Amino acid sequence: MRDSSNMVVDPLSDLLDFLQARCDLSGRLVAGGNWARRFTNLDAIKFCAITEGGCWYLIDGMSEPARVDAGHVLITNGTRTLTLASAAALIPNATTKPVVRDSDNQYQLGQGCDFTMLGGIVRIDADQQALLLNGLPPLIHVRGTADETEPIWWLLKQLVAEMKDGRPGRAVVISGLTQLLFVQTLRAYLAHAPIGDDGWLKGFGDRRLAIVLSCIHGEPSRNWDLEELAKKAGMSRTSLAVRFREMMGVPPLAYLTQWRMYLARRELRAGASISQAAAAVGYSSESAFSSAFKRVMAVAPGQYRRTAQEEVEVPQTFSTSSEFGL
Repeated sequence: MRDSSNMVVDPLSDLLDFLQARCDLSGRLVAGGNWARRFTNLDAIKFCAITEGGCWYLIDGMSEPARVDAGHVLITNGTRTLTLASAAALIPNATTKPVVRDSDNQYQLGQGCDFTMLGGIVRIDADQQALLLNGLPPLIHVRGTADETEPIWWLLKQLVAEMKDGRPGRAVVISGLTQLLFVQTLRAYLAHAPIGDDGWLKGFGDRRLAIVLSCIHGEPSRNWDLEELAKKAGMSRTSLAVRFREMMGVPPLAYLTQWRMYLARRELRAGASISQAAAAVGYSSESAFSSAFKRVMAVAPGQYRRTAQEEVEVPQTFSTSSEFGL
């Protein structure tokens, strides 16, 4: 058992561990000449990592296209459609025609190979997916110029090399590198995340809020109050309340309650009774826990538990389609 009194909990690691997010590489896309592609499939977190050349991109809601170049990574939260094109002027007429694998086991757009990128998807259990989707802004664009992106460059080079190589263990190495690429991209984003970005994940990159989040994630069952959390962060109660709401969208104690309910939901899904789930997240009163759970999850814990138990476990299957999965 983790002794939270003797160690500092990294809230981002704790969140990703809770989500059990897995990153799958869809493949390598090569493009040349004049081309434009609109990727319409939504409701999933996806990433595009540029390894050669550059292109223009637009997501719904952007006022004008932006440039993305080698070493840059885009992450989309699945709420808006992404379009990529060789020239900004081609974006309005972008096609949605499927991109299929060629004889070299890669995906081709246009003619030539002056642009290449790796594409992938972040797979999360359906029960937890909304949590991370809400935490991310519609688009993250990490550029390959900041110090934080040096590991990203290294990972991209290693991924390209492994995709060309046929050494034993290739699939495991690619999976591990892809997972690291996603986490390193989040790290680089958090180092410079704009305050005005949608989503609450940006708060994990704030130095003082990270202390508060570490306390909450380290001891979620503890009866934290605002004064104690503010003292931990070296802030006044008012300053913490204002800063936390500005970055995270909710007050500190509301976030604590929400995180407790997500943990409790996991307990219920694993077969815990309502009283056991309540105790696990610091509630001595089952009725108080039930009220909080229903307020956050919009369903009573008993009903959620029954539904979870009735669900038939179906092995997860992945598409065997040759379509580029973005």
